[in-house]
Amino acid sequence: MTAIDNSYQGGHTGAGLQVSDLLAKIVDGEVTGLGIGPAPTGFHPLDLTFDGGFLPGELVLLGGQPAVGKTLSALQWARNMAANDRPVVFACFEHDEHSLLGRLVSQEVALTVPDLNTTDQVTVRSQIRSLMLGLTDLNHLVDEQPIMKAALESLYENAPEFRLVRASSHWTTPDALTRLVQEELRPGGVLFVDYLQKVPIPGANSLPERVFRATEELKEIATTFNITVIALASADAVGIGADRLRMDHLRGSDALAHEADIAMILNQKSTATSPNHLQFDLTQLQDAKNRVVLSIEKNRRGESDVHLEFRKDFGSYRLNPAGSFVAETLRGD
Repeated sequence: MTAIDNSYQGGHTGAGLQVSDLLAKIVDGEVTGLGIGPAPTGFHPLDLTFDGGFLPGELVLLGGQPAVGKTLSALQWARNMAANDRPVVFACFEHDEHSLLGRLVSQEVALTVPDLNTTDQVTVRSQIRSLMLGLTDLNHLVDEQPIMKAALESLYENAPEFRLVRASSHWTTPDALTRLVQEELRPGGVLFVDYLQKVPIPGANSLPERVFRATEELKEIATTFNITVIALASADAVGIGADRLRMDHLRGSDALAHEADIAMILNQKSTATSPNHLQFDLTQLQDAKNRVVLSIEKNRRGESDVHLEFRKDFGSYRLNPAGSFVAETLRGD
């Protein structure tokens, strides 16, 4: 296990606490908990399903096939949590900080101007890319594009404690993540790891062992420091070709299923939905292609086997956060 400083007040070691003493403190009106509520994702009805969001101490898993929307969804959640006064660290093994920032700015443009037409959307996306690459002067850009100025100001105001970190499979070990949490987060903060299977574990010689130990370490970080850890997970070779991805299609699924407090899977609605609903209705099929299904497969706090759907807005690197419960039957149900 990672060597964690147990002098940190979030950790508990020793003989523990007597139940009667805890109950007596509650009766006497003393605060026994952290006084920190759930961290909201800003997605409805996802927050409703989890009574407001994710809690400190929880390890939350988000799995899915490549290009289904895992990273962009996680970035939206991270931004919304930061806007709710949560310190957030987004450690990404897939993209550097400027690439992530470009996606965040695109998302903020969509929030600032929700009715932006497709032509303007493409233009703004190109301008954001040029800005991130250092090919465009910021002052010149905001003078030409008031939309961009409004989006940048909004992101600056709404994400004061949002840190992007370029992670590496060579050095971003659990020890490194622990130091990052100690330096950047306080109780109630949120650590995103994109993605879990790339966390390097010294001495682990196989993928199952590496995933098992990485999952254990992330859960330990969550409970020790009273933060939420949200880890993205990739599909295995069989899962990449599956019509509907399930927990057992994730790389190292046994360890993931055991340690995670909440496990969710993103799927394309057009492939995950039972063919009985779509094969004779081309309009409904086309609509399904523009949506993803977020399935809650494990929930230690309540109901699982809950399926939500959200409309894609991949042109702005986001999902429409106003979703709904899936009415159709999914494959395998």
